[in-house]
This record gives sequence, structure tokens and C-alpha cells, in this order.
Amino acid sequence: MRALVILGAVIANTCAAWGGEYLVEASGEACVHGLHAQPPGGPFSVFLFCDDGGGSNIGVIATDPGAGPGKIDLGKLKVWDRWDVNARFWQDPEWATDVTSFAWTSDLKSLYVATGEVYGTGALYRLNLVEKSSEKLFPTAEKRKSIGDRYSTSVEIKAVDPQTNTVTVELSYFSEASSATVVETIVVGR
Repeated sequence: MRALVILGAVIANTCAAWGGEYLVEASGEACVHGLHAQPPGGPFSVFLFCDDGGGSNIGVIATDPGAGPGKIDLGKLKVWDRWDVNARFWQDPEWATDVTSFAWTSDLKSLYVATGEVYGTGALYRLNLVEKSSEKLFPTAEKRKSIGDRYSTSVEIKAVDPQTNTVTVELSYFSEASSATVVETIVVGR
């Protein structure tokens, strides 16, 4: 019994460390309207709009003075040409609408965004903050086909691992076969 309690405490502490300042819950009562800064040294913030019946919506902002890269390691090329003082705000309806949660990577270069399908896409995205580009990661086309299009899906980030920059997400959807909501836990990332 004692080993089980210790194991539970280790898992709880590990999950808390994986979340902490890197993970923000954005839907329902957990939504905190306003600016959410990247972990220390990061040049970005997310403005979270808690729009009640309109869902939770976000925009990414380059908040460092001069819209510079902050502590982001740009590698040998040192290219920083997507952000400047007149292009500080980034929002795309595909990933910015009906947000359930978002998580920063420890290298400060990416932001994972999870959405619901009431107003959004019911998917997980990785935003490359240096390139100002986004990529839909999950559900894959194959998974989407197996779920079907008739029922809403929702993705929520549950943890982020700062060592590997992977995220643990929950995908929930209604299963016609079982007439119940199905929740699957998946690890996604680099």
C-alpha cells in the first residue's frame, strides 16, 4: 500500500511539473480572460478571450520590446523575419477558435493548441512561433474517418513534457456504436 501511495505521489508531481507554467486550461470555468505570458524568457504571450457562449478564443502576440526573439535559440542562421513591431498579433480561425487548452514548449519555439468542435475544428495544432506557421497534428484523417463526421470531437491537452516537448491529449467523441462518449488518451509531439 505504501509503495502505491508513493507511486501516486510521484505521478502527481510529475504531471504537475509537466503542466505548471507551460499548460493553460482555456474552456469553461477554467478560462481566465487576459494575457498569458510564455514561460520566463519567452517573447510571446497568448491573449485568451473567454467569450462565454462564443467559446474561448486566442491570439498570439509578440510581447517582447522590439518584437524580438527573446531567449529563443535561432541556430546558426539567426533568422527572425516573421515578427516585427508592426506585425505582432497572429490569429487564425482554424486554431484560434473554441480553444480548450494550450501549452508552450520548453524551447519557446512552439505552442500547442487544442480545440473543440462546437465552434472550432476539434483538433490539436502545433504553432511554429519562429516561422509563424501552424500544423494540424491530431486527429489524423484516418482517425477522423473512424470517428465519423456526425458527432462533435474535442481535444484537450492534459500534460506537456518539457524534456521531449510532447503533449498528452484527451480526444473525446460520441460513439454511435456504444451510444456513449469515448475518451482516448494519446501522446503527440516531435
